[in-house]
Amino acid sequence: MLPKISDTERIALQSGTVSLDSFFFKGERLSRSDLVRMVPLPQRSHSMDEQVESFCRSVDEEEIMSSGVLPNRLWKNLRQNKLLGMIIPKKYGGLELDHHEQSQIVQKISSASTTTGIVVMVPNSLGPAELLLKYGTEDQKNKYLPGLASADYIPCFGLTGPMSGSDAASMKDRGIVFQQADGSLGIRLTVEKRYITLAPIANLIGVAFILEDPEKLLKCGKTGITVALIPTVTAGEYHRPMDVPFPNGVIRWTNLEIPISSIIGGEERAGEGWRMLMECLAVGRAISLPACAVGNAKVASMYAGSYAVFRTQFRKMIGDMEGVQEKLALMASETIKITAMQHVTNSLLDHGHKPSVLSAIIKYESTERSRKVILAGMDVVAGAGICKGPRNLLANMYQGIPIGVTVEGSNTLTRSLIIFGQGLIRSHPYLQNMIDDLQTGRDYDFLRGVQRMVFNTVYNTLGSLWYQLYFYSDKDNALVNKFIHQFAVTTNLILLLGKQFKSNQILSGHMADIMGSLYILQGLEWWELQYPDRSHPALFRLARVEEIQRIHRAFQSIADNFPLLLPRLFLKMITANGFYTVPRIRTEDVTGASQSLTEDHGMRNVFSEDIFHSDRLQFFIKNHETIRNYHLQKLKHNGIEEDPELEKIILESITVDSYPSSSG
Repeated sequence: MLPKISDTERIALQSGTVSLDSFFFKGERLSRSDLVRMVPLPQRSHSMDEQVESFCRSVDEEEIMSSGVLPNRLWKNLRQNKLLGMIIPKKYGGLELDHHEQSQIVQKISSASTTTGIVVMVPNSLGPAELLLKYGTEDQKNKYLPGLASADYIPCFGLTGPMSGSDAASMKDRGIVFQQADGSLGIRLTVEKRYITLAPIANLIGVAFILEDPEKLLKCGKTGITVALIPTVTAGEYHRPMDVPFPNGVIRWTNLEIPISSIIGGEERAGEGWRMLMECLAVGRAISLPACAVGNAKVASMYAGSYAVFRTQFRKMIGDMEGVQEKLALMASETIKITAMQHVTNSLLDHGHKPSVLSAIIKYESTERSRKVILAGMDVVAGAGICKGPRNLLANMYQGIPIGVTVEGSNTLTRSLIIFGQGLIRSHPYLQNMIDDLQTGRDYDFLRGVQRMVFNTVYNTLGSLWYQLYFYSDKDNALVNKFIHQFAVTTNLILLLGKQFKSNQILSGHMADIMGSLYILQGLEWWELQYPDRSHPALFRLARVEEIQRIHRAFQSIADNFPLLLPRLFLKMITANGFYTVPRIRTEDVTGASQSLTEDHGMRNVFSEDIFHSDRLQFFIKNHETIRNYHLQKLKHNGIEEDPELEKIILESITVDSYPSSSG
């Protein structure tokens, strides 16, 4: 009945640590005091603020997008500021920043330039530096880490190949162990990798391959997926990912001979590559792409919020039109959700957690929601959003949207396979031990696990019914408690599908949606507890209700379509509303939430934090209140004399870039 687990799946499941996700599977909700205790406020030294601001000032995104390359002065600045060595310890010449600090720096740089953000992100995420720090020999660390910190070495890491994308373990790349002329062991590599960021310019290449030892020459270690580090260059073949001009391309070698010492960690780490990669992914995936997503969402929200004040139609600010307010409310809501989730995750990372399931959740949710924010922003600024040029703050971000949702695990498969599939076994209180007991013949222990699971199901069923039948004044809070109980019950019933579960990806996707929304609700609660003066009642109510509705829809779909009849009827019973109806989104919530971007100075400060204030964005921020008050006065006193200086500012705010004709 239990799903069969392959060796590569087992390694992935055992990688990282469980964290807040474990409480969902138990059917428990953390108290507010426990939530604050488990997730302290993330700390920042701000030691790099001046350098990062100066670096962002030197970035000209229009120049980069037009020329298709990063200019030499940016590479020089990257080296001088050691921005490719944020995770490397100071003793090797790096910055040794904590995760939250690193996240906010990547966020700011990516908000100045998508291209530059990606270049900075990759060496500080899953790649040679992190692998060396965790698994490298002392000789390897001393040899490579100082050069990585100074950017004398430009690293890349090759995992994805033509036949292995999200299913990276199915790679066809091979390394054959052989004996070299001097008697030492070598590896003859034949690999083909693609979509590799920095590959065209890299001079230190990490690569994953399947090691084979047909002559049984290995003295230690084993065959299987292995990771090696090679100080060489590629042929320079490149891709053009959405024409965003960060270096990205191909690694292709046939019978390249390297010493056995090229394996990260030495020969004894042969065959350990998959475990190494999964452990590193549990951290790296939670930082860089979410940082880029939050940065983009904040810039889009600030820009669209101000544009909706500066722009008038039909003698009123478009930000006062309900159709536009719907878009602004969506932007504010999704941005605060992923910002709260980011702060919670960074705090967990800085306190030693390596949450493999939560890292998949935040990567998926942040990039998907950032996409929604940017699309809504394009709707608000309309024609100004589709005319490219330095005045347009959205077009380049819009162009790069597919990159974030694709890399480090396609969002489609992350949602339908990874989040709940990994969480089911990794975060469930009993299942992994039960599988181990069954496979090793410990029948008594297995039956004890079954008993505990049955008790857990009964307990959470009663909990769900309690919140169904007993009236609480705080209905939203009671619904969240009910949903957590329902999630635990539904998880245990899904196990009745046995091996069939792996093919039920729509069901798995709905459970992933529930997990994502529960994590966001936890993040919003944490934010209001930690930052009570940086919250907005209408905005946070809208954000909560949206997630409650999403959870409700997911449970309804699961209950309507569960493959087994009796469990389906049971799920329909426990997912019924009882005394509680799912809260509706009120017009005043939408209006109020939109005003967090157009009127509320405190929330605009939150959205403007840790992003780069380009001259264009600073122009909007500086004049926002003045222009809003000017429009209000014009509306209040019909026929008021226009202010030429303010009208000039308004005209500049809605002006788009135009270019001379190339024909003449």
